[in-house]
Amino acid sequence: MNIRHRIVVAAHRPWRRWALIGGGSAALLLAGWGLYSYTRATTVSEFEKTHLERDQLREDNRRLSQQLRAALAESQSAKDQLAYLSRSQQIDDGACSAVKQSLASLQAESADLREQLAFYRGIVSPSESQAGVRVFEFKIYYPQGKNAQPGTYKYDLVLIQSVRHDNRVDGDVSVSFEGYQGGTKQTLKLADLASDGHKNLLFSFKYFEEFSGSFRFPDGFKPLRATVTLQGEDMPRIDDDYDWTKIIQEARPS
Repeated sequence: MNIRHRIVVAAHRPWRRWALIGGGSAALLLAGWGLYSYTRATTVSEFEKTHLERDQLREDNRRLSQQLRAALAESQSAKDQLAYLSRSQQIDDGACSAVKQSLASLQAESADLREQLAFYRGIVSPSESQAGVRVFEFKIYYPQGKNAQPGTYKYDLVLIQSVRHDNRVDGDVSVSFEGYQGGTKQTLKLADLASDGHKNLLFSFKYFEEFSGSFRFPDGFKPLRATVTLQGEDMPRIDDDYDWTKIIQEARPS
């Protein structure tokens, strides 16, 4: 067997190896530096961006907190003002109510004083046509209270005499009511209607005398007018007619 030997002749270049190693190392270093620079730039940029966002959020939070405090203060101020206005309104309403009550009381008192003045004026200085004994007031009231019975009425009658006639006068009073019952005209006497036992009204006074009592109409009787008749010694007979709607009152004063 023939064996052939081949001889390879290679050029000896030791610098090439070192050049490749150096180039590879440089490339690695360059790539590393580039990666480091990119990473650093990216990290710094993200860090700065995060810091900017954090600062912006802090600023927004501070601004919102200030706005919230201002809104709360404004809300509290509005609540305080509303409470003040409400309290002022309550005070005004209370004062207005008190003024109305006082005014109503003063008006009632004034009306009462005017009535008393007219009463005493009628006694002290009556007109010539009203001198002597006469009826000063005659009023009838609807029944009031829990124990009031329908159809039962109260009456007040006041007789006066002027001081020009300071002698005691004696006599009796009779009251009659004219109206309709079942379409028929009728005249009823207070003495027959009285429900409190005061059937005969006798007067004896110098200046004035008051009468009061209660009476009840028969069922279905519709009164139209009332007549008060005064009769006494040394005095002419007096007949005073009153329209029912003029003498009937809604409530009896306390």
